[in-house]
Amino acid sequence: MAETLTPPLPKRKFDPRTWLEGNPVILKELRGRMRGGRAFLLLTLYLFFMSAIIGLIYLAFLASDINNISVDMRQTIGKTLFSVTMLLELFAACFVAPALTSGSISSEREGQTFDLLRTTLLSEQSLVLGKLNSSFLFLLLLLFASLPLLSIASVFGGVTTSEILLGIVLLITTTLTFSAVGVFFSSFTKRTLISTVLSYAFTLMLVFGVPAFLMATTVFYGAMSSGPNGISKITEFIFIILIYLMIMLNPIGTAIATELLLLEGATFFYDMPYPSSTGTFFILSPWIGYTVFYIGMSFVLIWLSIFFVRQTEK
Repeated sequence: MAETLTPPLPKRKFDPRTWLEGNPVILKELRGRMRGGRAFLLLTLYLFFMSAIIGLIYLAFLASDINNISVDMRQTIGKTLFSVTMLLELFAACFVAPALTSGSISSEREGQTFDLLRTTLLSEQSLVLGKLNSSFLFLLLLLFASLPLLSIASVFGGVTTSEILLGIVLLITTTLTFSAVGVFFSSFTKRTLISTVLSYAFTLMLVFGVPAFLMATTVFYGAMSSGPNGISKITEFIFIILIYLMIMLNPIGTAIATELLLLEGATFFYDMPYPSSTGTFFILSPWIGYTVFYIGMSFVLIWLSIFFVRQTEK
């Protein structure tokens, strides 16, 4: 008898609606977040704040030299508007993300609905990813809604396509990581207040603690290099790498350092000279190390969140 061959299954195309409907937590959270006027009020206030800051900066430039706006000044205005917009959005991603995610799982425990969720067919992975993705998508809506303001900077010039693309990469990476931070602390704490405090303590350490340690290290390095005996080339290299790593750990420091290297024409690599001696060495642009490290940290935090949710069930 001839064997019947089963036809191969057709390849399924990615459909965002299917992806959303496949996880009921995402649908529930997004519908609850967008229901009513709270989300629209937050979006309106955020855009109003961003527009007001950009408008004040533009008026300050006009007031300083309104009768002589040269091409160089136009490019300076465009560069300043772009830089301020990106820095404000990075700060928003760092501090709004934990506020939205730090109570994602702990609030279910406080509302005594966590055990009810665990009795369903919903897996730990779907629960954690649903909570994370719902907040992540809302934050992306919040951040990308203000990107049209960058068109004002494009009108004045001075902003390249590389700067805009790298800024978007940093925004997405920062939003994902700090959203994962909130979900992580919420996965093993029973109170939303405790989860919020831990999330913001971790955020403050990265945003302000690392720069403080960076300044102390830079001062110590300057004192050693200006001493009577100076420092060896190996010691200087260690200090430079340590300073580079601390810049890479900080979203604001990464954005500023990347912008400075872009002004030098270095998008991926930079030939770094030794400050106190001769010779150079290659370093990666900070945005590369920042993106790799923060995305890796996000995956680790997500895996730990799934682990703690599973342990809670046991």
